[in-house]
Amino acid sequence: MVLPSKMPQLADLDLLLSVESCGSVGKAAQAHSLSQPAASIRISAMERRLGLRLLERSPAGSKLTEDGEMLAKYARNVMQAAQELLEFGCRARSSEAKRLRIAGSPAISEHLIPEWLNRSGFAFGEARVEVQTGSVDALCRLIAANHVDLAFIDGWCQAGGHGRQHRDDLVTRNICEDELAVVVGSRHPWAARSAPLTVPELAAAPLVLRERGSGLREFTDELLGAADASQSYVELPSNAAIKQAVATSRRVTVLNVSTVRAELAEGRLHRVAVDQEMPAKPIFAAWSGRRALPEYAQELVEIAASKGSPVCPIGAAQKSREAGSRTRKRPRKTLAIDVHEAIA
Repeated sequence: MVLPSKMPQLADLDLLLSVESCGSVGKAAQAHSLSQPAASIRISAMERRLGLRLLERSPAGSKLTEDGEMLAKYARNVMQAAQELLEFGCRARSSEAKRLRIAGSPAISEHLIPEWLNRSGFAFGEARVEVQTGSVDALCRLIAANHVDLAFIDGWCQAGGHGRQHRDDLVTRNICEDELAVVVGSRHPWAARSAPLTVPELAAAPLVLRERGSGLREFTDELLGAADASQSYVELPSNAAIKQAVATSRRVTVLNVSTVRAELAEGRLHRVAVDQEMPAKPIFAAWSGRRALPEYAQELVEIAASKGSPVCPIGAAQKSREAGSRTRKRPRKTLAIDVHEAIA
């Protein structure tokens, strides 16, 4: 809709309403911080545009004509609608300021982001927090389209290559590393094992693994390397399914420390020491370099970075196993990956 040139300005309609309530152009001008001549000129200009005589002027003051009263009736509706529009804008800005849109790799969204939010002092009644999840490519698209303020991405989120279209637009910050852990259920003989586990022993055990093509499966296969892996294994599409399968059987799995901390603390799962350092994946925050990071998002990044690497509780038996493994550990193996290359 294109407004016609004769359409009165809101300020002129407001001035007309003030003339109606004050009874004179001079008093209305004072209310609007105008001189009387300036107010008279604006009323006269509106009369010419509309082709109507709006005021009856006299030495005693000014009052609205019949046309002026009709225009004032419409003007009150227009001014009320304008006020409601202004209030809506204020509410929308206030709501946006208290909104935090986050995205993360699946494991991060499930296991780490809730903890970071709780430790950040967020009051959920004060801020609307929305969390999404997806692959590296999906997270980058969300950032580029301004559908999220911030994303947390891990190096194992997605195996294979990624497009480069978002690389130059992203700002990244390293948050921590998430180590792999060998995990068994409480009924498994290895739950009480004192000697460190060897990789060939792990490879020969009945395993529960993530599906082929997942980042975690890729690096589990790398960990097992050239060892003679058992042909007896179960493939499952989620960490939750894997934990359930291991907790109620004598099978073994390899999962990220961040995904099993609660089960380890409760004793439903047990971490088994290995005679070598386990690989670790990087976790980093990413956001658009074209937009300023909102205050809530900045706070969350700082909290996440200050937390450091995810740590699982270690009991006495676990400490004994890890102490015995220190003499045989190889140099720590971390994922050799540049954070930009992970998303480019």
